Amino acid sequence: MGFVDYLHIARRRWAVLLAGLVLGVVLAAFQIQSTPATYSASSTMYVSMATGTSVADSYQGGLAAQQRVRSYLELVSSDAVVDRVIGQLGLRLSRDEMRGKITVDAPPATTLLTVTVTDEDPERSRMMTDEVVSQLRALVDDLETIERTAAPAARVAVVDRAERPTDPSGPQSTKTLALGILAGLVLGAGAAFVWERLDRTVRAATELASLGPILGSVTPGAESETDDLRALRARLPEQAKSVLISSLGPLPAPNVAGGLANTLAATGARVLLIDTAAGRTVVTAADVVRADATPAVADRPLAPEGEWPVHHNGQSAPVVPAPVAATDGGEMLFENAAQRTTVLDLRKIPAKPPVGGGATPAAPPHIAAPAHPLAPSQPVAARSGGLGALLRNESAFADAVLAPGEQSYSLLPLGDADPTTSDLLASDLFDTVLTDAEARFDHVVVAASGTDALAVAAKCDATVAAVELPARSLDGVTADLNALRGAGATLTGLVTVPVRRRWGRRIVQVRE
Repeated sequence: MGFVDYLHIARRRWAVLLAGLVLGVVLAAFQIQSTPATYSASSTMYVSMATGTSVADSYQGGLAAQQRVRSYLELVSSDAVVDRVIGQLGLRLSRDEMRGKITVDAPPATTLLTVTVTDEDPERSRMMTDEVVSQLRALVDDLETIERTAAPAARVAVVDRAERPTDPSGPQSTKTLALGILAGLVLGAGAAFVWERLDRTVRAATELASLGPILGSVTPGAESETDDLRALRARLPEQAKSVLISSLGPLPAPNVAGGLANTLAATGARVLLIDTAAGRTVVTAADVVRADATPAVADRPLAPEGEWPVHHNGQSAPVVPAPVAATDGGEMLFENAAQRTTVLDLRKIPAKPPVGGGATPAAPPHIAAPAHPLAPSQPVAARSGGLGALLRNESAFADAVLAPGEQSYSLLPLGDADPTTSDLLASDLFDTVLTDAEARFDHVVVAASGTDALAVAAKCDATVAAVELPARSLDGVTADLNALRGAGATLTGLVTVPVRRRWGRRIVQVRE
């Protein structure tokens, strides 16, 4: 992987990088807030040797002092010095705790020695620093004295005594925060890289080359969309009069079928787009509620405003539910108008009018409305047109097709659908519709997805699989293509549809 690949990973997984960065900053801030302030006091000493007065003696004494300094660095935190400091000051600290407070430094090529003691109390840090220096000097005098009557061979003199610190030396907020940011970026980058390696999402058309010919890529809304659709038109088989645009996934590929139909119509050809998904409103048995043992609504007076169990957009309204159908047995059928934002709760309809409502107004004229077209005893010819009505023999072909308007092609939308629509698409009735369409138009483009695409795949001359990128996985695309081939589709190739998904946007399609 090159640098550009890592940039692409960072662009795709920026949320993971941001999460790691935020986590690092939060942990660093917590560390800064939870760490108590500390103060450091320092004292500097000078090490010298007892030598002669000549230049050579002085030079030899300086070298010897530098060698002594290296040994004294270890003596500062030795058990002898630490025990003496604890005992002298009466500290309730262990050797390791006291040793952890002491730091010592010696600049190179010098005979200077700097001792620093860090503590939470500034005055105590000063006292412990002075005591460490005092005990070190005493220990050096003991070690460097060969004879009791003679002077020590080395001498440690105090240059700067410790002073009470005024500003805290820790915690080092800037350093801690920088380390937190760095650690967060490393953590986020590692998580993004692992996620990228485990993610099987298809992001490039080249990853689909093994599944079939790539006919092109159509980017909705891009400046190159028209040219992309023209390239797709040029790659279609000349003998194919009906072309199925099948979206591999739960949602139809946007603009591909309509764009292709518009591009074909731009050549002067007569083009029909059969859209098996647009305008789909599935009407099931739940849309017709049987009110068993319920008195006729026409004989029931109107309830006072706000008390009748009819709610419109979440508010009570003085609306009387109208009977929409009557069966031979005298049972009433009521429309479930949930899709019209009006909810009728039959369980809350009182058997008698409320008391105290005054004079009961007469039932409005719409109480005697005509029977609902979905009632079993009534024909369904009153439904709107479209492919659904055409498959149910409720509409003529010429009435179901919408003439070219803003678009340059004719459109046959699905219209109202019922639970049998998918079965009708797989029946000979759709063959009849498709044959009639091919006889009237030069090109027929069928837009379908899911099981509808499988139902009509074998009926079309050519099939183009539209794959949205990023796709869920290569295995998923392969399974969808195998399903199309198994349904008898003549697969011409694949067209990719790059879609930029906005953060937090989720598209859910519910199909009855």
